[in-house]
Amino acid sequence: MNYQRKTWISGLILLFTFCASTLLVHAEEFPSLYRGIRPLGMGNAFITVADDDNTLFYNPAGLNDVQGLGGVEILNPLIEFSQAGLDAYNDFKDIDPNNVTEVTNVLSKYIGERFSLRTSLYPNVIFHNFGVGALGQLSFSGEVRNRVNPQVNVDGKTDVGGVVGIAYGFWDKKVQAGIGLKFIQRQRFQKTYYATDIAAANFDPLQDFRDLKETGTGFSGDLGMKVNPDWPLRPSMGLVLQNVGDLNLDEAGKIPQQLNAGVSIHPDLWIFKNTLALDVVDITKNVEEEDDFYKRVHMGAEIKLPYVLSLRLGVNQGYPSLGATIDLWTVKLAYAYYKEELGTVAGQKDDARHVAQLGIGF
Repeated sequence: MNYQRKTWISGLILLFTFCASTLLVHAEEFPSLYRGIRPLGMGNAFITVADDDNTLFYNPAGLNDVQGLGGVEILNPLIEFSQAGLDAYNDFKDIDPNNVTEVTNVLSKYIGERFSLRTSLYPNVIFHNFGVGALGQLSFSGEVRNRVNPQVNVDGKTDVGGVVGIAYGFWDKKVQAGIGLKFIQRQRFQKTYYATDIAAANFDPLQDFRDLKETGTGFSGDLGMKVNPDWPLRPSMGLVLQNVGDLNLDEAGKIPQQLNAGVSIHPDLWIFKNTLALDVVDITKNVEEEDDFYKRVHMGAEIKLPYVLSLRLGVNQGYPSLGATIDLWTVKLAYAYYKEELGTVAGQKDDARHVAQLGIGF
């Protein structure tokens, strides 16, 4: 191989490496404040389906679909974790956490992987045309980089606040409109840890959070509407302007304004209540980091069996999702599995996640 050919090949390899590194650096999941377990099982397609406590985060117009007292949830702990995070946790259990070499070996195994954890409480009251809730949420993510000297880039957030929404229906609910308001205080912590930091005797990320956290408070709202023509299969079309003017949380970041659209049909069969839904979020591409259309697409289906069981399937950003809820009136048990896109385009870098929730109320 001549010298010129070697130079070209080396240059191409360097260019590829640089581009790949750039994609990884800017890879982020789509910004949101709260995602419910029922929507996640349906591929997060929920704009025209919303008729429960998730309505306050997806489309406030859906409050008009709530019949009477829709529900009171007093306690509803939710936990979400990534499959990679669960695998890493199991690996760390089997090593000496104070041994730098062993910590380095485990981290090297997860180069390019994302660990994520979310837990929340969202007590709420929902009834016809009105809903109110309080949100407490902790979310954490850590991405492992650098094969030579593995590091974990940590991003942790706590959100505390409240949400309220009102809605009204016109012309026998053929047109529905709603307004939602949210007030959030966020504390955010970002830090890079190396294997030597993690293995140190004084390793205490909670203390780092207290010392390095950035705090911000924000207020924003959502404007939503639905159109329900009197056609076969009961179609519904919806439009939501979410986080009007951006949910700006000062030093703790922001959640950009988004214009989201959705459509659904209801092909009921015998005793089964069925829903098929399609959403496209941020159709004006206001989230600057995201430019891929398929990363904005969500599709889902829900089958409601009488009284107790609901089953869900979906496609979230090109990846499959599934979920189920067992409703025993005062107690609900729910589970969802989905994949979130972390790359700049759909299909580039997925993060598989499990979500479980226990709801107590009436």
